[in-house]
Amino acid sequence: MEEIIQGLKVDPPKLCKNIEEKIRTTLNSLHRDGAVIGLSGGLDSAITATLTVRSLGVEKVHLINIPEKDSKKIHRIHAKRLAEHLDINLKVTRINSILRSTGTYKLLPLRFIPGRKLRTKVIEFGRKEFGPKNGENILLKRLKPNANSWFAKANAYVMAKHRIRMVILYQYAEVRNLMVVGAANRTEWLTGTFSKWGVDHCADIMPLVHLYRSQLEQIAEYIQIPEYIRQKAADPDIIPTIDNKGDLLHSFNLADQILYGIENNIDRNALCQKYGEEIVEHLFSLWKYSKHMRESPYHLE
Repeated sequence: MEEIIQGLKVDPPKLCKNIEEKIRTTLNSLHRDGAVIGLSGGLDSAITATLTVRSLGVEKVHLINIPEKDSKKIHRIHAKRLAEHLDINLKVTRINSILRSTGTYKLLPLRFIPGRKLRTKVIEFGRKEFGPKNGENILLKRLKPNANSWFAKANAYVMAKHRIRMVILYQYAEVRNLMVVGAANRTEWLTGTFSKWGVDHCADIMPLVHLYRSQLEQIAEYIQIPEYIRQKAADPDIIPTIDNKGDLLHSFNLADQILYGIENNIDRNALCQKYGEEIVEHLFSLWKYSKHMRESPYHLE
């Protein structure tokens, strides 16, 4: 379907210029003195940070890395390297104690198990024994789990982390009169692969949310995001065994084409014929069951 391929192509110079202008105008309209970004070490936040620096200047941008005990060291290293690349001091705020005080770590038995390898094996066992059955995808199961199930607890376990990160960012921003800049992209927005009310949902501006992940890869090359970030998997870094969002969607390129078709009302049967009924129906289900995440809170008109 040529219209889909053409629709996903971007003009990086023009697109970046528009994003940078939107960041500036939003900052002015909110009467803020600068911006703060949660820098995870991944591609989305790296692009967001770089475009914000290009827009506002390095002196107005603050970067915070917010790890916890399940966070991988490599992503912290990459966040630090990117901050140095942008010539910004990276503030690191650990949230282990906050998550512990809220009972988050008690939701899964991982706190009793030493070492990432053993914790990974426990998660793999839990997914096998209590997770999706009959080929059901983990992402879809997450959107409609059984109450008090292992899967519901695992979902609460990972969502709490991004919600605490949101609180940390906003507290930091409000003390310093800063604008919170979020880094969500359209692929995760349409599939519900973000944390409702979390750091990838709540922000003063989401400058990338109109762009699919595959489009961001084009942007990353144009603005010269370092290879050590561009070449690694889209790791959500919130729980062992979940190391690549792209794998859960089969691939970002394929998912983006189908999501573009769904958003632009391309005939569903035609999409099934082109890409296969199983993957089209799977992505359509993710889009359908995650709708509330994009629309709530519901209210009377």
